[in-house]
Amino acid sequence: MRILESERLILKPIEPEDLPYLMEQRWDADLTDYIIHNPISSYNQQKWYEKICQNGDVALSIFYKEKEGEKPVLLGAVGLYDINWRHQRATWKTLRIPKQYQGLGLAYEASKMLIEYGFYTLNLNKITSDIFPDNEGIIRVLAKLGFTEEGRLKDHYFHQGQFKDVVIYSLLRKDYKKQ
Repeated sequence: MRILESERLILKPIEPEDLPYLMEQRWDADLTDYIIHNPISSYNQQKWYEKICQNGDVALSIFYKEKEGEKPVLLGAVGLYDINWRHQRATWKTLRIPKQYQGLGLAYEASKMLIEYGFYTLNLNKITSDIFPDNEGIIRVLAKLGFTEEGRLKDHYFHQGQFKDVVIYSLLRKDYKKQ
């Protein structure tokens, strides 16, 4: 897969050297409230990486070109998973950006780049996402991209000691408006 790049961001396939930082994020209490999976071991992180490589998932590291002339900063990851080529759909997942970089529009920008890649390069027709209903930041990003709510699955995930609902959002290529 090619690298996606904007003025501020570089999205590139996750590399083995990105894994320790991405695993730290899985353990970050500020981020885990909204991440559906639990913290994992480095062994399981490696197995996850091997699985995404084999499955053909589009799992990308997000790098922020914070300062001109300096090495970009690894912020997190975003991806299109469970790609179904026959039905031309995929699931958008795992956008994680540390608190100090939130509010800069980076989540929206990275997601927009990935969504456009999914629709116009991979020829997807539909992209979905399941989100905890209290994840207001990501819901705002999805709404800005044009995603709409399709429904709610009650008590769908067991997370942090309780069952939680999840809201399903989707976006069709015909409804996506490039901005």
